[in-house]
Formats: sequence, structure tokens, C-alpha cells
Amino acid sequence: MKTKYKKYLDYIEENQKDLTFYLPEDKGIHLGLPNPFIAPSAASGIYENDQFYWDSYFIILGLLETDQVEMAKGMTNNLVYLCNRFGIVPSRNRYYNLGTSQPPFLSSMIMAVYEKTKDKAWLEYVAKVAEKELKYWVDGKRVHKVHKGLSRYCDHLHTDDTAEHESGWDMTSRFEKRCLDFLPVDLNSLLYKYENDLSQMYKILKDKDKAVKYKEKAKNRKETVDKLMWNNEKGFFFDYDYVNKRQSDFWAISGFYPLWTGLASKAQAKKMLENIKVFECEGGLASTQRENLAGDYKQWDYPNGWANQQWIVIKGLLNYGFKDEAKRLTDKWLETNRKVFDKTGTFWEKYNVVTVGVGKSGRYPTQEGFGWTDAVFVKLVGEFDK
Repeated sequence: MKTKYKKYLDYIEENQKDLTFYLPEDKGIHLGLPNPFIAPSAASGIYENDQFYWDSYFIILGLLETDQVEMAKGMTNNLVYLCNRFGIVPSRNRYYNLGTSQPPFLSSMIMAVYEKTKDKAWLEYVAKVAEKELKYWVDGKRVHKVHKGLSRYCDHLHTDDTAEHESGWDMTSRFEKRCLDFLPVDLNSLLYKYENDLSQMYKILKDKDKAVKYKEKAKNRKETVDKLMWNNEKGFFFDYDYVNKRQSDFWAISGFYPLWTGLASKAQAKKMLENIKVFECEGGLASTQRENLAGDYKQWDYPNGWANQQWIVIKGLLNYGFKDEAKRLTDKWLETNRKVFDKTGTFWEKYNVVTVGVGKSGRYPTQEGFGWTDAVFVKLVGEFDK
């Protein structure tokens, strides 16, 4: 498989040089970071000197796949530094983003790096910072935890649009322009994993009390997610509108996060297999259902597919032993990347998975590059080459 995609892997290796930045001190609108990092794109100059939060996790997967452990650890440490300095992992290292985070992947980055380094001294330090970040998402005073122990996206302005920015889905029909009213299934699945990750960290560090404490928190969260977000008749997880006390009926690829985090039961996972067809297109998985979308086009809706979400679904399927389905979706996504590269000479931020072309622009023009697209390509080739 690596031989088949060698041309594209070589491009990614070369492109990484253009996407790598180092800004050790604050400069202008940017917050300095202690270690070099990979930005999403360098082509237009829009993201120069930017390390984004959730992008970093997927980029780190690619770095670890190619044994660039120090770069992966350095990028994780950059986010740890920001959290220590400001009490939040901001959506990116700009001053005006200090009131908004992104989906909480920090614990996942820590565990991925630790699996490579086995550095317990480092783990002990970053675990404490991860606990600090978790409080951002579960402290009621921060207005994230709002209903039965579950959390929503909410930035410092408490507006629906900026809460939607914090979700990473900027923008989508999924939240009906009422993001503050929803308990998102992806966020609460990530927090379930975050709590389990902390439990595992403290198990490694032989702190039994904290290991048990976080395991119990994860268990309680799972029970509430199951109760509010699982729809047994439809065989899928949906966001929960806690203001109107109803489950959303909008199909979004975020419903697969319980597979990736291990929150779903084996029986739930089997039922969810039947619903891949809701999202599957010629070029991979679309982010949402096809019908009943907002009148003004939003870039996280059908027909766009995004690399990070392909990985979440594919890895989720692998977690439950559905290798054939995971391989089928992997082949579709890699071929989309390959075909569009052959036409345009580059990888892209997102793709139109219906036409197998460059993704449809929404809030801003589709960017070429692209950090997490490159990394997920590398990771998927590596995963199925083993």
C-alpha cells in the first residue's frame, strides 16, 4: 500500500517543511509557543504561525506514524504551555481566540505520545495540566456543564455563533443556529475519553484514588449519554436539545464518536453499522445528512467530507472489529485524495465526497495544504499497511 501511494507520501513529507513554524515569543496577534509546530496551511498566509487545537491531534497521529516523536511531543507541550498560562487551550495561539477552545483532544495527544516515549516524569506533569483543562469543560461556573452532568460548547461571549466556532464545526446545520441549546454527542464522548484517559494516566502513575475517581466519572457520563443521546430505534447517537428536552433528529457524523472513544456497547456498534449508508458517498463520508439543510450553505454539511472525521469513523470501526467496513471507507478516502491531487497538485482542507473534488467553500475559501489531511492520509496508509 505504501508503494501505491509513494508519490503522495513523498509530497506530504516535503510539504511538511512549508507548514512548520517556530514562534518562541509573542508577536503581534500571535502567542509565542516553546516548540516548533505544524500549521494547517501556508499557501495563502492565512494560517502562518497558527497552531490550532483539534487539528494538532490529527497532525500528531501522522507525526507518530512517521516516528517524528519529538515534534509530536513538542506540539503537545505547546498546548500544555497555553493551558498553564491562560487556563484554557484556545482554539489557536492568537490573543483574540483566548475565550474559545475547540473539541478537547489534549488527553488523547498525551496518551498517544506517552505510548511512544513511556516518559513517566513527563506524564506526571502533563496529567496535572490535563486536569486543569478538563475543569474548563466540566466546571458549571464556566457554563459548559449545564444538564445532568453533561456539557455543551460555549465561549466567553455566550453566543450561539461563537459556541459553534468552539465546536470546530464552523458552520453547520446540525445546531439549528442554537448551538448553546445542545448537548453535543461528540463533545461528551470526548469528555468520556478524557476522563478515562486521566484514569489510565493515574493508574500508570500509581495514584489509585485519582484513577478510580476518573473511571467513575466516565462511567456516570456514559450512562447519561446512553439515556439522552442513544436512539435504539434508529440505531444511532444524536445531540440532545436540553432546553426543549428532546433528542435532535439531525444525522451528523459526530454520532460516530462513541465508537472512537469506546463509549458505545458492542450491540450499539453493530446497529450503527447499518447507518454508515446515511453518510457514505463515492468519495468517502459526508459530514451530515443530505436533506433539510440550512438555506445558506455551511461548510461542515453535506456534500463535504473532512479528513479528521474520516479517521474518527474508521478508527471507531476498527475498535469494534469491523475491519472490512473500515478498509472500504479508507480506500474511498485515499482515492479521493489521490484523484484530486492528480488534478490540482495538492491536498485540500476538505473534499466534496459526492463529486470527488475540492471541498465546497463556506465560511471562508477552501484551503490547500493541508495539515490534518496530510496526516490522516499518512496514518491510514500506515494503518492498513501493517
